[in-house]
Amino acid sequence: MAVIEIAVDEGDAVVKGQVLARLSHDLTIAGILKQRAAVDELQASLGIARSDSARAHSVSSGVISAQTIEQRETLVKTTAARLGVAQAQLDEAEARHRQTVIVAPAAGTIASRSVAIGQVVQAGVEMFRLIQDNRVEVDTRVLESDLFSAGAGQPATIFDPAGKPEQGIVRIVSPIVDAKTRLGTVRIALPGDTRLRPGMFARVEIAVESRLALTVPLKSLVWRDARAHVFKVGRDNLVSLTEVRIGSGVADNVEVVRGLDAGDRIVTQGAGLLSDGDVVNVKTASVRSGAVR
Repeated sequence: MAVIEIAVDEGDAVVKGQVLARLSHDLTIAGILKQRAAVDELQASLGIARSDSARAHSVSSGVISAQTIEQRETLVKTTAARLGVAQAQLDEAEARHRQTVIVAPAAGTIASRSVAIGQVVQAGVEMFRLIQDNRVEVDTRVLESDLFSAGAGQPATIFDPAGKPEQGIVRIVSPIVDAKTRLGTVRIALPGDTRLRPGMFARVEIAVESRLALTVPLKSLVWRDARAHVFKVGRDNLVSLTEVRIGSGVADNVEVVRGLDAGDRIVTQGAGLLSDGDVVNVKTASVRSGAVR
């Protein structure tokens, strides 16, 4: 069907049920008239069939054969069934006609319009994109190790492409992490008067609860079989390769969740050049506590 009217454009505010566009309806109206005529015809036929059946039952026994009576009863049933089919087809034709008027499913703002007057559209083709209730969200990608610190209701600061900040609230943390990038999605609701527009890029800072944690410099980590290790310095300055479990990171440091205790000495310079059991010259080596967010 061809577009014959467009009532709104990009940026227009609309209410639920407001007409957005109209499609050509000549064929749908013709289909409705045709089906209504079929329904009227079958209703008349059904009335005649019922009258004939009632008359057959009212005459004296033996005047009309049992076979004739049965045929008239069958005609009533088949005509009623045909009428039901015709009525269903009429309902379908009227539904198709209603679909020629495109209305807003909810209140909001028209974000985009992808049709023009005269364009022929098929079922399922996007004609308008609506920002429902003028709600805009930021989808931010977060490292899987940092997802544990994010939660619904946390305040967030969003910096637009010009660097101007505005406040938002974490609405939901996606339960799924991308298997390839190891990133999760945090959705942040923006205020109704936000300057941000769909499709823009923004930088996000989420305020999380501070806590004390054991941290080590990133450069002290040594990776073996895709697992993090450090060289712990023991007696006589002998080093031993120790597997650690790491958490979130801040600047050049990373949290150690398991594998080290406060006060343990580790190698922070040149760890990648060492082997288990080497002797090192200790200058300054300690795991320090710090606040992570």
